[in-house]
Amino acid sequence: MRVVVLLFSLHCPHFTATAQDNANARQAKRVFNTAWNHIYGQEGVKFNYKINILGLYKEEGYSCNKGKKSVSEHKNTIIYDNGELKHIVRTNKHLVELHDPKVNKSDDKLQMFKFEPDSYNYSIAKDPEGLLVTLDAKPGTKVKMKKIIALLSEGKYYPKKLRIKVSIFWCTITFSDFQAGNIDDKLFVYPKEKYADYKIIDKR
Repeated sequence: MRVVVLLFSLHCPHFTATAQDNANARQAKRVFNTAWNHIYGQEGVKFNYKINILGLYKEEGYSCNKGKKSVSEHKNTIIYDNGELKHIVRTNKHLVELHDPKVNKSDDKLQMFKFEPDSYNYSIAKDPEGLLVTLDAKPGTKVKMKKIIALLSEGKYYPKKLRIKVSIFWCTITFSDFQAGNIDDKLFVYPKEKYADYKIIDKR
Protein backbone atom coordinates (compact mmCIF):
# COMPACT_ATOMS: atom_id res chain seq x y z
CA MET A 1 0.00 0.00 0.00
CA ARG A 2 1.96 2.95 -1.29
CA VAL A 3 1.54 6.51 -0.12
CA VAL A 4 0.73 7.82 -3.59
CA VAL A 5 -2.27 5.51 -3.79
CA LEU A 6 -3.36 6.66 -0.36
CA LEU A 7 -2.93 10.35 -1.05
CA PHE A 8 -4.54 10.32 -4.46
CA SER A 9 -7.53 8.39 -3.13
CA LEU A 10 -7.97 11.13 -0.54
CA HIS A 11 -7.85 13.88 -3.15
CA CYS A 12 -10.93 16.03 -3.67
CA PRO A 13 -10.77 19.20 -5.81
CA HIS A 14 -13.06 21.30 -3.65
CA PHE A 15 -15.07 21.34 -0.47
CA THR A 16 -18.74 22.28 -0.48
CA ALA A 17 -20.73 23.87 2.36
CA THR A 18 -22.28 21.58 4.95
CA ALA A 19 -24.55 21.93 7.94
CA GLN A 20 -21.52 22.32 10.17
CA ASP A 21 -20.92 26.01 9.57
CA ASN A 22 -19.16 27.82 12.38
CA ALA A 23 -15.98 29.90 12.37
CA ASN A 24 -13.76 27.05 13.58
CA ALA A 25 -15.16 24.57 11.05
CA ARG A 26 -14.82 27.03 8.18
CA GLN A 27 -11.21 27.75 9.11
CA ALA A 28 -10.47 24.03 9.43
CA LYS A 29 -11.86 23.29 5.94
CA ARG A 30 -10.00 26.24 4.42
CA VAL A 31 -6.69 25.18 5.99
CA PHE A 32 -7.21 21.50 5.04
CA ASN A 33 -8.07 22.48 1.46
CA THR A 34 -4.95 24.67 1.26
CA ALA A 35 -2.78 21.76 2.39
CA TRP A 36 -4.28 19.51 -0.30
CA ASN A 37 -3.81 22.17 -2.96
CA HIS A 38 -0.10 22.09 -2.17
CA ILE A 39 -0.04 18.39 -3.08
CA TYR A 40 -2.22 18.61 -6.18
CA GLY A 41 -1.47 22.12 -7.44
CA GLN A 42 0.06 22.69 -10.86
CA GLU A 43 3.25 24.07 -9.28
CA GLY A 44 4.15 20.57 -8.12
CA VAL A 45 5.35 19.08 -4.84
CA LYS A 46 7.92 16.62 -3.53
CA PHE A 47 8.46 15.01 -0.14
CA ASN A 48 9.78 12.01 1.74
CA TYR A 49 7.36 9.87 3.71
CA LYS A 50 7.04 7.07 6.23
CA ILE A 51 3.96 4.89 6.67
CA ASN A 52 3.14 2.92 9.80
CA ILE A 53 0.04 0.74 10.17
CA LEU A 54 -0.27 -0.67 13.68
CA GLY A 55 3.48 -1.24 13.68
CA LEU A 56 2.83 -4.30 11.51
CA TYR A 57 3.30 -2.63 8.13
CA LYS A 58 5.99 -0.03 7.60
CA GLU A 59 7.20 1.69 4.47
CA GLU A 60 9.25 4.74 3.58
CA GLY A 61 10.03 6.45 0.32
CA TYR A 62 9.94 9.52 -1.87
CA SER A 63 7.17 11.07 -3.98
CA CYS A 64 7.04 13.96 -6.44
CA ASN A 65 3.93 15.12 -8.30
CA LYS A 66 3.17 17.89 -10.78
CA GLY A 67 -0.12 17.90 -12.63
CA LYS A 68 -0.48 14.51 -14.31
CA LYS A 69 3.22 13.77 -13.91
CA SER A 70 4.76 11.91 -10.99
CA VAL A 71 7.83 10.04 -9.85
CA SER A 72 8.10 7.98 -6.70
CA GLU A 73 10.48 5.56 -5.07
CA HIS A 74 10.15 3.00 -2.33
CA LYS A 75 11.68 -0.41 -1.60
CA ASN A 76 13.08 -1.85 -4.86
CA THR A 77 10.57 0.15 -6.95
CA ILE A 78 10.87 3.42 -8.88
CA ILE A 79 7.93 4.79 -10.86
CA TYR A 80 8.20 7.40 -13.62
CA ASP A 81 4.86 8.68 -14.96
CA ASN A 82 4.88 11.47 -17.56
CA GLY A 83 1.10 11.44 -17.95
CA GLU A 84 1.26 9.41 -21.17
CA LEU A 85 3.36 6.41 -20.19
CA LYS A 86 4.26 4.90 -16.84
CA HIS A 87 7.54 3.07 -16.26
CA ILE A 88 7.69 0.87 -13.17
CA VAL A 89 11.29 -0.11 -12.45
CA ARG A 90 11.84 -3.24 -10.32
CA THR A 91 15.47 -2.80 -9.32
CA ASN A 92 15.70 -6.15 -7.50
CA LYS A 93 14.50 -8.00 -10.63
CA HIS A 94 16.24 -5.88 -13.30
CA LEU A 95 12.82 -5.40 -14.83
CA VAL A 96 10.85 -2.44 -16.27
CA GLU A 97 7.06 -2.62 -16.68
CA LEU A 98 5.23 -0.31 -19.11
CA HIS A 99 1.71 0.79 -18.05
CA ASP A 100 -0.96 3.13 -19.35
CA PRO A 101 -1.48 5.76 -16.60
CA LYS A 102 -4.94 6.58 -17.97
CA VAL A 103 -6.27 3.14 -17.12
CA ASN A 104 -7.97 3.18 -13.72
CA LYS A 105 -7.95 -0.29 -12.24
CA SER A 106 -10.23 -1.21 -9.34
CA ASP A 107 -8.40 -1.38 -6.04
CA ASP A 108 -10.01 -2.43 -2.74
CA LYS A 109 -7.38 -0.51 -0.80
CA LEU A 110 -8.09 2.66 -2.75
CA GLN A 111 -11.82 2.28 -2.06
CA MET A 112 -11.01 1.82 1.60
CA PHE A 113 -9.40 5.26 1.69
CA LYS A 114 -11.95 7.00 -0.57
CA PHE A 115 -12.53 10.51 0.76
CA GLU A 116 -16.01 12.08 0.89
CA PRO A 117 -15.55 15.64 2.23
CA ASP A 118 -19.21 16.31 3.11
CA SER A 119 -19.32 13.23 5.36
CA TYR A 120 -17.17 14.86 8.05
CA ASN A 121 -17.27 17.51 10.74
CA TYR A 122 -14.16 19.70 10.78
CA SER A 123 -12.28 21.37 13.61
CA ILE A 124 -8.90 23.02 14.06
CA ALA A 125 -6.71 23.65 17.09
CA LYS A 126 -3.21 24.86 17.94
CA ASP A 127 -0.54 22.25 18.51
CA PRO A 128 3.04 22.64 19.81
CA GLU A 129 4.21 21.47 16.37
CA GLY A 130 1.78 23.54 14.26
CA LEU A 131 -1.93 23.26 13.52
CA LEU A 132 -4.07 20.20 14.12
CA VAL A 133 -7.04 19.73 11.78
CA THR A 134 -9.47 16.97 12.78
CA LEU A 135 -12.14 15.40 10.59
CA ASP A 136 -14.74 13.23 12.34
CA ALA A 137 -17.18 11.15 10.33
CA LYS A 138 -20.75 12.33 10.84
CA PRO A 139 -23.12 9.89 12.58
CA GLY A 140 -24.83 7.62 10.09
CA THR A 141 -22.31 8.04 7.29
CA LYS A 142 -20.88 4.88 5.73
CA VAL A 143 -17.34 6.08 5.07
CA LYS A 144 -14.49 3.65 5.78
CA MET A 145 -12.27 6.39 7.22
CA LYS A 146 -13.83 7.23 10.57
CA LYS A 147 -11.36 9.93 11.57
CA ILE A 148 -8.57 11.96 9.94
CA ILE A 149 -6.08 13.99 11.98
CA ALA A 150 -3.74 16.23 10.00
CA LEU A 151 -0.78 18.00 11.60
CA LEU A 152 0.17 20.98 9.42
CA SER A 153 2.84 23.62 9.62
CA GLU A 154 1.69 27.13 10.44
CA GLY A 155 1.81 29.72 7.69
CA LYS A 156 2.11 27.56 4.56
CA TYR A 157 0.05 24.64 5.95
CA TYR A 158 2.49 21.99 4.74
CA PRO A 159 1.53 18.47 5.94
CA LYS A 160 3.79 17.08 8.66
CA LYS A 161 1.80 14.06 9.83
CA LEU A 162 -1.45 12.40 8.80
CA ARG A 163 -3.29 9.89 10.99
CA ILE A 164 -6.25 8.00 9.54
CA LYS A 165 -8.58 5.66 11.40
CA VAL A 166 -10.01 3.00 9.09
CA SER A 167 -12.58 0.88 10.88
CA ILE A 168 -10.66 -0.03 14.05
CA PHE A 169 -7.03 0.47 12.99
CA TRP A 170 -4.87 3.57 12.56
CA CYS A 171 -2.57 4.44 9.68
CA THR A 172 0.10 7.10 10.25
CA ILE A 173 1.97 8.93 7.48
CA THR A 174 4.87 11.21 8.41
CA PHE A 175 6.18 13.76 5.90
CA SER A 176 9.63 15.35 5.70
CA ASP A 177 11.59 17.59 3.30
CA PHE A 178 8.28 18.88 1.95
CA GLN A 179 8.65 21.29 -0.99
CA ALA A 180 5.81 22.91 -2.94
CA GLY A 181 6.65 24.63 -6.23
CA ASN A 182 9.87 24.97 -8.24
CA ILE A 183 9.66 21.36 -9.39
CA ASP A 184 11.81 20.71 -12.47
CA ASP A 185 10.02 18.74 -15.24
CA LYS A 186 13.26 16.81 -15.83
CA LEU A 187 12.48 14.80 -12.68
CA PHE A 188 9.67 13.00 -14.52
CA VAL A 189 11.75 11.90 -17.52
CA TYR A 190 12.45 8.17 -17.55
CA PRO A 191 16.26 7.70 -17.76
CA LYS A 192 16.29 4.81 -20.22
CA GLU A 193 20.09 4.79 -20.49
CA LYS A 194 20.31 3.99 -16.78
CA TYR A 195 18.18 0.86 -17.23
CA ALA A 196 19.35 -0.13 -20.72
CA ASP A 197 20.17 -3.68 -19.56
CA TYR A 198 16.79 -4.22 -17.83
CA LYS A 199 14.17 -6.53 -19.32
CA ILE A 200 11.05 -4.64 -20.53
CA ILE A 201 7.52 -6.01 -20.14
CA ASP A 202 4.67 -4.13 -21.85
CA LYS A 203 1.52 -4.35 -19.69
CA ARG A 204 -0.53 -1.71 -21.54
